[in-house]
Amino acid sequence: MINEKPLAGARIAVTRARHQAPPLSDLIRELGGTPIPYPCIAIAPPEDTKPLDDCLRQIHRFDWLLVTSGNAVRAIRDRQSKLNVSLADAPIKVAAAGPATAAELRRLLHCEVHFVPPESGAGQLARSLPVSRPSRILLPLSDLADQLTAQILRARGAETTAVVAYRTAMGEGGADLPAMLIRRAIDALTFASPSAVEYFCRRCSAPEALRLPAACIGPATAGAAAAHGFQRLVTPKQPGLREMVSALAAYFAASSISSDN
Repeated sequence: MINEKPLAGARIAVTRARHQAPPLSDLIRELGGTPIPYPCIAIAPPEDTKPLDDCLRQIHRFDWLLVTSGNAVRAIRDRQSKLNVSLADAPIKVAAAGPATAAELRRLLHCEVHFVPPESGAGQLARSLPVSRPSRILLPLSDLADQLTAQILRARGAETTAVVAYRTAMGEGGADLPAMLIRRAIDALTFASPSAVEYFCRRCSAPEALRLPAACIGPATAGAAAAHGFQRLVTPKQPGLREMVSALAAYFAASSISSDN
């Protein structure tokens, strides 16, 4: 018989920013788990908004807008409202790194999404985007983002403008996770970005955390978790929140079968 609540009784730390946590928490509850809020990142405007503002005012200069996260969508929306400009009417094609980001673009910016890669991820988007030399691309990113996506695009001949759209800072508040770890009151951790791993390790130094199952949204996040010493990584075959939670549920189900035997 299939267990419809494979996470029943599991207390799972949610390290996403407060405004991003509800969808992940809902997925955990769907499968019977209890989400424990522990925001490890916070999203803030860049210290200097002028570079992004200039690009949005001159959006007609670009052929493509590439958006790799929901945070970038919200950053663009916030600056648009202050500048009184709109992407919805701009003569530009829009690409998203995955279905969730595409949905945010449609919901918050009311714009058409022209391209989503077959496999989610910024790297996949950069490699598969149908660009031709010399396409002009606007790439809004976090201040912590590496330059790999821009480098791939430039290597393909695209004139790429990478601009800081938002800052990723360390979150605060939530549960007293270090104390819960000591009491063995946490059963798993979830990480949806490499920066969440980084700031988790700054917020919580309890060695017990490194021995817990650490569900990671994709390979880049899993790589960051491995580099910080997490020993039991759970990564879905395809990046995504639902995929990550499903992978964690499968991990718990397999662990239960092993312990029964």
